[in-house]
Amino acid sequence: MNFSNQKSKCPTKFTKDLQQAQRESLPFADKRDYAEAQKGFVAAPESRQIIAADGHVVWDMESYDFLLDGTEFDSIHPSLQRQATLNMGYGLFEVVPDRIWQVRGFDLANISFVKGNSGWIIIDALTCEETAKASLDFINATLGHRPVSALIITHSHVDHFGGMRALVKEEDVKSGNVPVIAPAGFLEHSVSENV
Repeated sequence: MNFSNQKSKCPTKFTKDLQQAQRESLPFADKRDYAEAQKGFVAAPESRQIIAADGHVVWDMESYDFLLDGTEFDSIHPSLQRQATLNMGYGLFEVVPDRIWQVRGFDLANISFVKGNSGWIIIDALTCEETAKASLDFINATLGHRPVSALIITHSHVDHFGGMRALVKEEDVKSGNVPVIAPAGFLEHSVSENV
């Protein structure tokens, strides 16, 4: 993959030496994080792309595959590159047996599903409707359909609330049938941070 950009510059010798010193000093031989990241894996869809109704690609996990070929990029801090490879898990993961699951790799953030008595309690709604809908559709197809009974938004970054309209209907929220729970000051912070 070619990442050249006429405005960008290659890392300097100073940066390369600094990155190499970090590779040599940090405990990268310890691979326990990789096993932990795959713990609870249930299933993944065949495609790692999420397509909008008009046919354009909304999310493309395949575009990050360059992170998995073993290349050490001098322009990326080694710890950040390791974290990026750990985030390459894609699909449905069971977090707490028969109670909490996450759909990972469908967006910048993860979406969590708690199996409540009357349906899914969803924690965070991803960035856009397409990725949120794909996540809900996938967990329902894999574990059996359940209605959404509540939505919890943890904070005001758009990758945690942007897809909420795909998960809950406005009339269900207004009627009180599906509560949406967000922190105090959420609206003010989401507007100030994202508009």
